[in-house]
Amino acid sequence: MSKKILITAGGTGGHVFPAQGFAQKLKRDHMQKDILFVAGGLNSNRYFDRTLFPYNEVACSPIFSKNPLKLAKGAVNLIRGFLQSLKIIKNYKPDVVVGFGSYYTIPMLLAAKFTRTPIVLHEANSIPGKANKWFAPFSKSVGVHFPSTCSLFKGNAIEVGMPMREGFARSDISRETAHEYFGLDPNNFTLLIFGGSQGAKGINRLIKEIVEDGLNLNIQIIHCTGDEESAERFKSLYAQEGIKASVKAFEKQMNYAWSAANAFIGRSGASTIAEAMEFEVPGIMIPYPYAAENHQETNADFLVDTVGGGVKLIESKLTSGQLKKEIVALIHQDMIDKKRAAIRSYKKNPSRIDLCELVLNVVNNTEKK
Repeated sequence: MSKKILITAGGTGGHVFPAQGFAQKLKRDHMQKDILFVAGGLNSNRYFDRTLFPYNEVACSPIFSKNPLKLAKGAVNLIRGFLQSLKIIKNYKPDVVVGFGSYYTIPMLLAAKFTRTPIVLHEANSIPGKANKWFAPFSKSVGVHFPSTCSLFKGNAIEVGMPMREGFARSDISRETAHEYFGLDPNNFTLLIFGGSQGAKGINRLIKEIVEDGLNLNIQIIHCTGDEESAERFKSLYAQEGIKASVKAFEKQMNYAWSAANAFIGRSGASTIAEAMEFEVPGIMIPYPYAAENHQETNADFLVDTVGGGVKLIESKLTSGQLKKEIVALIHQDMIDKKRAAIRSYKKNPSRIDLCELVLNVVNNTEKK
Protein backbone atom coordinates (compact mmCIF):
# COMPACT_ATOMS: atom_id res chain seq x y z
CA MET A 1 0.00 0.00 0.00
CA SER A 2 1.34 3.39 -1.01
CA LYS A 3 2.23 5.79 1.80
CA LYS A 4 2.00 9.57 1.77
CA ILE A 5 5.57 10.82 1.91
CA LEU A 6 6.30 14.51 2.27
CA ILE A 7 9.86 15.57 1.41
CA THR A 8 11.30 18.89 2.50
CA ALA A 9 14.53 19.98 0.80
CA GLY A 10 15.89 23.24 -0.55
CA GLY A 11 18.95 25.37 -1.09
CA THR A 12 22.00 23.90 -2.82
CA GLY A 13 22.30 20.84 -5.01
CA GLY A 14 23.83 19.01 -2.06
CA HIS A 15 20.40 19.07 -0.40
CA VAL A 16 18.09 18.94 -3.42
CA PHE A 17 19.77 16.25 -5.55
CA PRO A 18 19.70 13.53 -2.86
CA ALA A 19 16.07 14.40 -2.10
CA GLN A 20 15.10 13.95 -5.74
CA GLY A 21 17.11 10.73 -5.99
CA PHE A 22 15.32 9.43 -2.89
CA ALA A 23 11.91 10.29 -4.35
CA GLN A 24 12.73 8.70 -7.70
CA LYS A 25 13.83 5.48 -6.02
CA LEU A 26 10.69 5.41 -3.87
CA LYS A 27 8.59 5.50 -7.03
CA ARG A 28 10.76 3.15 -9.10
CA ASP A 29 11.74 0.45 -6.61
CA HIS A 30 9.16 0.70 -3.83
CA MET A 31 5.98 1.59 -5.76
CA GLN A 32 5.41 4.72 -3.69
CA LYS A 33 3.45 7.15 -5.87
CA ASP A 34 2.10 9.67 -3.35
CA ILE A 35 5.04 12.04 -2.87
CA LEU A 36 4.94 15.78 -2.20
CA PHE A 37 7.85 18.23 -1.97
CA VAL A 38 7.48 21.22 0.36
CA ALA A 39 10.11 23.84 1.21
CA GLY A 40 11.06 27.47 0.79
CA GLY A 41 12.44 28.67 -2.53
CA LEU A 42 11.36 25.75 -4.73
CA ASN A 43 9.84 27.99 -7.42
CA SER A 44 13.25 29.48 -8.21
CA ASN A 45 15.62 26.67 -7.17
CA ARG A 46 17.90 25.84 -10.13
CA TYR A 47 18.53 22.31 -8.85
CA PHE A 48 14.92 21.27 -8.28
CA ASP A 49 13.20 19.68 -11.27
CA ARG A 50 9.67 21.07 -11.06
CA THR A 51 8.46 18.64 -13.75
CA LEU A 52 9.14 15.49 -11.74
CA PHE A 53 7.02 15.84 -8.60
CA PRO A 54 4.16 17.91 -7.20
CA TYR A 55 5.39 20.58 -4.80
CA ASN A 56 4.31 23.47 -2.59
CA GLU A 57 6.46 26.45 -1.68
CA VAL A 58 6.22 27.99 1.78
CA ALA A 59 7.57 31.29 3.07
CA CYS A 60 11.14 31.13 4.29
CA SER A 61 14.24 33.31 4.57
CA PRO A 62 17.51 33.04 6.53
CA ILE A 63 17.02 33.23 10.28
CA PHE A 64 20.72 33.43 11.13
CA SER A 65 21.76 37.06 10.74
CA LYS A 66 23.39 39.84 12.74
CA ASN A 67 21.38 42.37 10.74
CA PRO A 68 18.26 43.28 12.79
CA LEU A 69 16.14 43.85 9.67
CA LYS A 70 17.09 40.51 8.14
CA LEU A 71 16.56 38.80 11.48
CA ALA A 72 13.07 40.32 11.76
CA LYS A 73 12.24 39.31 8.19
CA GLY A 74 13.46 35.78 8.90
CA ALA A 75 11.28 35.54 12.01
CA VAL A 76 8.17 36.79 10.18
CA ASN A 77 8.71 34.40 7.28
CA LEU A 78 9.34 31.51 9.66
CA ILE A 79 5.94 32.11 11.28
CA ARG A 80 4.27 32.44 7.87
CA GLY A 81 5.99 29.31 6.58
CA PHE A 82 5.08 27.39 9.74
CA LEU A 83 1.38 28.28 9.37
CA GLN A 84 1.44 27.38 5.67
CA SER A 85 3.11 24.06 6.53
CA LEU A 86 0.48 23.29 9.16
CA LYS A 87 -2.21 23.77 6.53
CA ILE A 88 -0.38 21.48 4.09
CA ILE A 89 -0.03 18.75 6.72
CA LYS A 90 -3.71 19.08 7.60
CA ASN A 91 -4.76 18.68 3.96
CA TYR A 92 -2.16 16.16 2.77
CA LYS A 93 -1.96 14.06 5.96
CA PRO A 94 1.54 12.65 5.36
CA ASP A 95 2.63 9.37 6.95
CA VAL A 96 6.13 10.78 7.36
CA VAL A 97 8.10 13.98 6.72
CA VAL A 98 11.63 13.45 5.38
CA GLY A 99 14.00 16.40 5.78
CA PHE A 100 17.22 16.89 3.82
CA GLY A 101 18.69 19.87 5.64
CA SER A 102 19.05 23.66 5.13
CA TYR A 103 17.01 26.46 6.65
CA TYR A 104 14.47 26.06 3.82
CA THR A 105 13.18 22.94 5.60
CA ILE A 106 12.69 24.50 9.04
CA PRO A 107 9.02 25.64 8.65
CA MET A 108 7.86 22.18 7.57
CA LEU A 109 9.93 20.31 10.17
CA LEU A 110 8.56 22.61 12.86
CA ALA A 111 5.01 21.90 11.67
CA ALA A 112 5.71 18.15 11.62
CA LYS A 113 6.93 18.29 15.22
CA PHE A 114 3.89 20.34 16.26
CA THR A 115 1.47 17.85 14.65
CA ARG A 116 3.45 14.80 15.84
CA THR A 117 4.00 13.63 12.29
CA PRO A 118 6.93 11.17 12.18
CA ILE A 119 10.18 12.79 11.03
CA VAL A 120 13.17 11.15 9.34
CA LEU A 121 16.23 13.24 8.51
CA HIS A 122 18.98 12.77 5.96
CA GLU A 123 22.38 14.34 6.72
CA ALA A 124 24.66 14.27 3.70
CA ASN A 125 27.66 16.04 5.23
CA SER A 126 30.20 14.86 7.75
CA ILE A 127 29.31 17.72 10.11
CA PRO A 128 25.53 18.22 10.56
CA GLY A 129 23.89 21.49 9.59
CA LYS A 130 21.86 23.57 12.05
CA ALA A 131 18.42 22.47 10.85
CA ASN A 132 19.18 18.77 11.20
CA LYS A 133 20.89 19.26 14.57
CA TRP A 134 17.84 21.10 15.88
CA PHE A 135 15.30 18.51 14.75
CA ALA A 136 17.30 15.32 15.28
CA PRO A 137 16.04 14.89 18.88
CA PHE A 138 12.46 14.88 17.55
CA SER A 139 13.09 12.51 14.65
CA LYS A 140 12.53 8.77 14.49
CA SER A 141 15.87 8.30 12.75
CA VAL A 142 18.67 10.16 10.97
CA GLY A 143 20.28 8.66 7.89
CA VAL A 144 23.92 9.75 7.59
CA HIS A 145 26.34 9.35 4.70
CA PHE A 146 29.63 9.42 6.64
CA PRO A 147 30.30 6.79 9.35
CA SER A 148 31.88 9.36 11.68
CA THR A 149 28.64 11.39 11.71
CA CYS A 150 26.68 8.72 13.59
CA SER A 151 28.25 9.67 16.93
CA LEU A 152 27.09 13.29 16.53
CA PHE A 153 23.39 12.34 16.68
CA LYS A 154 23.22 10.60 20.07
CA GLY A 155 21.90 7.18 19.17
CA ASN A 156 19.25 7.61 16.48
CA ALA A 157 21.59 7.80 13.45
CA ILE A 158 22.27 5.02 10.98
CA GLU A 159 24.62 4.91 7.99
CA VAL A 160 22.80 4.99 4.64
CA GLY A 161 23.85 5.15 1.02
CA MET A 162 23.59 8.52 -0.68
CA PRO A 163 20.37 8.62 -2.76
CA MET A 164 21.31 9.04 -6.43
CA ARG A 165 19.21 10.59 -9.16
CA GLU A 166 18.06 8.36 -12.02
CA GLY A 167 20.87 7.72 -14.47
CA PHE A 168 23.52 8.11 -11.78
CA ALA A 169 24.57 4.48 -11.68
CA ARG A 170 28.02 3.66 -13.03
CA SER A 171 26.62 1.13 -15.50
CA ASP A 172 23.99 3.45 -17.00
CA ILE A 173 26.21 5.29 -19.53
CA SER A 174 29.15 3.91 -21.48
CA ARG A 175 32.43 5.81 -21.71
CA GLU A 176 31.96 6.06 -25.49
CA THR A 177 28.45 7.52 -25.17
CA ALA A 178 29.63 10.01 -22.55
CA HIS A 179 32.52 11.22 -24.70
CA GLU A 180 30.28 11.50 -27.74
CA TYR A 181 27.97 13.75 -25.67
CA PHE A 182 30.89 16.12 -24.96
CA GLY A 183 32.51 15.82 -28.40
CA LEU A 184 35.67 14.29 -26.92
CA ASP A 185 37.84 11.23 -27.66
CA PRO A 186 37.11 8.19 -25.43
CA ASN A 187 40.70 7.00 -25.88
CA ASN A 188 42.22 10.10 -24.26
CA PHE A 189 42.61 10.88 -20.56
CA THR A 190 39.72 13.12 -19.47
CA LEU A 191 39.95 15.52 -16.53
CA LEU A 192 36.68 16.83 -15.08
CA ILE A 193 36.90 20.28 -13.45
CA PHE A 194 33.99 21.84 -11.57
CA GLY A 195 33.15 23.78 -8.44
CA GLY A 196 29.98 22.03 -7.40
CA SER A 197 26.79 24.00 -6.86
CA GLN A 198 28.79 26.84 -5.31
CA GLY A 199 32.35 28.08 -5.14
CA ALA A 200 33.84 27.64 -8.63
CA LYS A 201 35.77 30.94 -8.69
CA GLY A 202 38.79 29.82 -6.68
CA ILE A 203 39.24 26.69 -8.78
CA ASN A 204 38.81 28.67 -12.02
CA ARG A 205 41.54 31.09 -10.97
CA LEU A 206 44.03 28.28 -10.34
CA ILE A 207 43.20 26.45 -13.58
CA LYS A 208 43.50 29.69 -15.57
CA GLU A 209 47.02 30.26 -14.20
CA ILE A 210 48.05 26.67 -14.97
CA VAL A 211 46.80 26.84 -18.56
CA GLU A 212 48.33 30.27 -19.19
CA ASP A 213 51.70 29.05 -17.87
CA GLY A 214 51.50 25.99 -20.12
CA LEU A 215 49.63 22.82 -19.22
CA ASN A 216 51.82 20.57 -21.41
CA LEU A 217 49.88 17.41 -20.63
CA ASN A 218 48.26 15.01 -23.08
CA ILE A 219 44.76 15.30 -21.64
CA GLN A 220 41.34 16.63 -22.56
CA ILE A 221 39.09 18.59 -20.22
CA ILE A 222 35.45 18.86 -19.22
CA HIS A 223 35.10 22.16 -17.36
CA CYS A 224 31.96 23.46 -15.63
CA THR A 225 32.84 27.06 -14.77
CA GLY A 226 29.81 28.17 -12.72
CA ASP A 227 28.84 31.17 -14.89
CA GLU A 228 28.50 32.04 -18.58
CA GLU A 229 31.13 34.78 -18.62
CA SER A 230 33.79 32.42 -17.25
CA ALA A 231 32.71 29.72 -19.69
CA GLU A 232 33.31 32.00 -22.67
CA ARG A 233 36.73 33.03 -21.34
CA PHE A 234 37.82 29.42 -20.81
CA LYS A 235 36.58 28.35 -24.26
CA SER A 236 38.86 30.99 -25.79
CA LEU A 237 41.75 30.11 -23.48
CA TYR A 238 41.64 26.37 -24.17
CA ALA A 239 41.35 26.97 -27.93
CA GLN A 240 44.28 29.40 -27.83
CA GLU A 241 46.44 26.83 -26.01
CA GLY A 242 45.39 23.96 -28.27
CA ILE A 243 43.68 22.02 -25.48
CA LYS A 244 40.65 19.93 -26.43
CA ALA A 245 37.89 20.83 -23.99
CA SER A 246 34.14 20.90 -23.44
CA VAL A 247 33.26 24.01 -21.45
CA LYS A 248 29.87 24.94 -19.98
CA ALA A 249 28.71 27.19 -17.19
CA PHE A 250 26.66 24.40 -15.62
CA GLU A 251 26.19 20.78 -16.65
CA LYS A 252 22.76 19.34 -15.89
CA GLN A 253 23.83 15.88 -17.09
CA MET A 254 26.64 15.37 -14.58
CA ASN A 255 26.19 11.61 -14.92
CA TYR A 256 27.66 11.96 -18.43
CA ALA A 257 30.56 14.02 -17.06
CA TRP A 258 31.35 11.42 -14.39
CA SER A 259 31.06 8.60 -16.95
CA ALA A 260 33.61 10.34 -19.18
CA ALA A 261 36.08 11.33 -16.46
CA ASN A 262 39.30 9.54 -15.50
CA ALA A 263 39.91 12.01 -12.66
CA PHE A 264 38.38 15.19 -11.27
CA ILE A 265 39.28 18.49 -9.64
CA GLY A 266 36.49 19.94 -7.53
CA ARG A 267 35.09 20.89 -4.17
CA SER A 268 34.18 18.28 -1.58
CA GLY A 269 30.47 18.64 -1.02
CA ALA A 270 28.69 15.47 0.04
CA SER A 271 27.14 14.90 -3.40
CA THR A 272 30.51 15.28 -5.10
CA ILE A 273 32.04 12.67 -2.77
CA ALA A 274 29.13 10.28 -3.31
CA GLU A 275 29.14 10.68 -7.09
CA ALA A 276 32.92 10.27 -7.31
CA MET A 277 32.57 7.01 -5.38
CA GLU A 278 29.62 5.79 -7.44
CA PHE A 279 31.52 6.34 -10.70
CA GLU A 280 34.87 5.33 -9.15
CA VAL A 281 36.63 8.53 -10.22
CA PRO A 282 39.65 9.57 -8.09
CA GLY A 283 40.09 13.26 -7.54
CA ILE A 284 41.85 16.32 -6.23
CA MET A 285 39.54 18.04 -3.76
CA ILE A 286 39.85 21.71 -2.84
CA PRO A 287 37.29 22.17 -0.02
CA TYR A 288 35.06 25.23 -0.29
CA PRO A 289 36.58 27.49 2.40
CA TYR A 290 33.29 29.14 3.39
CA ALA A 291 31.27 25.97 3.99
CA ALA A 292 29.42 25.89 7.32
CA GLU A 293 31.65 24.61 10.13
CA ASN A 294 34.27 23.79 7.50
CA HIS A 295 32.44 20.54 6.77
CA GLN A 296 33.92 20.16 3.28
CA GLU A 297 37.38 19.57 4.76
CA THR A 298 35.98 16.74 6.88
CA ASN A 299 34.12 15.38 3.84
CA ALA A 300 37.38 15.34 1.88
CA ASP A 301 39.20 13.59 4.72
CA PHE A 302 36.77 10.69 4.33
CA LEU A 303 37.62 10.13 0.66
CA VAL A 304 41.35 10.66 1.28
CA ASP A 305 41.97 8.88 4.60
CA THR A 306 39.13 6.38 5.02
CA VAL A 307 38.63 5.38 1.39
CA GLY A 308 42.00 6.22 -0.17
CA GLY A 309 40.43 7.66 -3.31
CA GLY A 310 41.70 11.20 -3.52
CA VAL A 311 43.92 14.10 -2.55
CA LYS A 312 42.95 17.12 -0.40
CA LEU A 313 44.43 20.58 -0.98
CA ILE A 314 43.64 23.71 1.05
CA GLU A 315 42.81 26.71 -1.13
CA SER A 316 44.33 29.36 1.15
CA LYS A 317 47.73 27.62 0.95
CA LEU A 318 47.51 26.48 -2.66
CA THR A 319 49.39 27.85 -5.67
CA SER A 320 48.79 26.95 -9.30
CA GLY A 321 52.25 25.35 -9.39
CA GLN A 322 51.40 23.04 -6.51
CA LEU A 323 48.08 22.10 -8.08
CA LYS A 324 49.79 21.26 -11.37
CA LYS A 325 52.23 18.95 -9.55
CA GLU A 326 49.27 17.09 -8.02
CA ILE A 327 47.59 16.82 -11.43
CA VAL A 328 50.76 15.38 -12.97
CA ALA A 329 51.03 12.83 -10.14
CA LEU A 330 47.37 11.83 -10.28
CA ILE A 331 47.03 11.25 -14.01
CA HIS A 332 49.63 8.44 -14.08
CA GLN A 333 47.70 5.27 -14.85
CA ASP A 334 49.14 3.33 -11.90
CA MET A 335 47.98 6.06 -9.49
CA ILE A 336 44.51 6.17 -11.05
CA ASP A 337 44.24 2.37 -10.85
CA LYS A 338 45.36 2.34 -7.21
CA LYS A 339 42.84 4.97 -6.08
CA ARG A 340 40.02 3.52 -8.16
CA ALA A 341 40.66 0.10 -6.60
CA ALA A 342 40.49 1.69 -3.13
CA ILE A 343 37.11 3.24 -3.93
CA ARG A 344 35.81 -0.05 -5.33
CA SER A 345 36.97 -1.92 -2.23
CA TYR A 346 35.25 0.50 0.15
CA LYS A 347 31.98 0.30 -1.79
CA LYS A 348 31.73 -3.36 -0.79
CA ASN A 349 31.13 -2.20 2.80
CA PRO A 350 27.86 -3.92 3.82
CA SER A 351 27.02 -1.61 6.74
CA ARG A 352 24.99 0.91 4.74
CA ILE A 353 21.25 0.51 4.31
CA ASP A 354 18.92 2.11 1.79
CA LEU A 355 17.29 5.39 2.89
CA CYS A 356 13.99 4.32 1.29
CA GLU A 357 13.94 1.18 3.43
CA LEU A 358 14.75 3.22 6.55
CA VAL A 359 11.86 5.62 5.91
CA LEU A 360 9.34 2.91 5.06
CA ASN A 361 10.36 0.92 8.15
CA VAL A 362 9.71 4.00 10.29
CA VAL A 363 6.26 4.42 8.73
CA ASN A 364 5.35 0.75 9.17
CA ASN A 365 6.59 0.62 12.77
CA THR A 366 4.70 3.82 13.62
CA GLU A 367 1.46 2.39 12.21
CA LYS A 368 1.78 -0.75 14.39
CA LYS A 369 1.89 1.27 17.61
